[in-house]
Amino acid sequence: MYTSFYGLREKPFSLTPDPNYLFLAESHREALAHILYGIEQGEGFIAITGEVGTGKTTLCRTLLQRLESDTEVAFVFNPTLTGVELLRAITLELGLEADGKGRAELVEQLNEFLLETNRIGRRVLLIIDEAQNLAPETLEEIRLFSNLETPTSKLIQILLFGQPELDEKLDSHELRQLRQRISVRWSLGPLTASETADYVSHRMTIAAGYQSEFFSAAALREIHRRTRGVPRLVNVICDRSLLAGFAVGKRQVDIDIVRQVGREMRGVDRSGSGRPWLRPAAVAVLLTALVVGAMAWLDSLESSGIQGRAKAPSPWDASLAPVSVGPAMRAPDEDPTKGQDLPQSTPARGLAVSKKENEEPG
Repeated sequence: MYTSFYGLREKPFSLTPDPNYLFLAESHREALAHILYGIEQGEGFIAITGEVGTGKTTLCRTLLQRLESDTEVAFVFNPTLTGVELLRAITLELGLEADGKGRAELVEQLNEFLLETNRIGRRVLLIIDEAQNLAPETLEEIRLFSNLETPTSKLIQILLFGQPELDEKLDSHELRQLRQRISVRWSLGPLTASETADYVSHRMTIAAGYQSEFFSAAALREIHRRTRGVPRLVNVICDRSLLAGFAVGKRQVDIDIVRQVGREMRGVDRSGSGRPWLRPAAVAVLLTALVVGAMAWLDSLESSGIQGRAKAPSPWDASLAPVSVGPAMRAPDEDPTKGQDLPQSTPARGLAVSKKENEEPG
């Protein structure tokens, strides 16, 4: 929608990892160097962790492009498997037959394949994504894979990608044997303020084919402040900011646009100024709850037997109890008493209400 307005050939901030937009920050470059070194040295286990959106998938795809042609790769992206199911998935990834085979047969077949691959000078790499979802029993099964070795080298190398919860599992007492076998362990960090600015500029330059200041310096600082340098969140807020800039006819995104977008987007504004609890749906629920509470209070007054005080009729008929409460249909900023003598609103779905009109106090 906004690409032609800014002179872009394509959208620069897609959430789908695109190798053409590869940007490796310092943390990513160091992680990649450690992984490649560990693979080259024949290390058995390598673990890479990072928060959601910090670029683990991008790093993994970059690694696959950098691997030499002498490497057989088995990639498992659904780790919610039992030990036998994982063994079967690895077997299929390596092009072996798995149908009708039990655990012992699968292990024997895999061992023969690994020995033959090692004999002809090739290595085998197992990559498991979202490894934080692996059950401890499955992680223990993976540890047993590392027992497949010759007197001089490992027959299979295992690379685990996961969120910080993977670190917690690996640090547990029950997985101490696996933890001791992990020779390369690295944690990805978010982008710094300068890296965030470079990241945005890098993607815009690729999409446009030329370099220009599409975002002001203040806007870039605000983007980093609101996203804390998490690349996925940077992509989200930049994409929406370009759209907002297009809507108001600004060819450079300024800090005001970023702030407005940040306030409107759930999950991006981490500064505390977004106040998601004041959104229209929440206000509608709050108003409905207040109405129900008021009706219950009037009911309690009527049943308490208070004497000597005349009671004016309620504008809400308390005899009609609500059967359920649904989202209010009135916009939260609409004045419910405007132009009316008594409180009145469009009934919420499932909320039965009525008004006694023209009654005088008894």
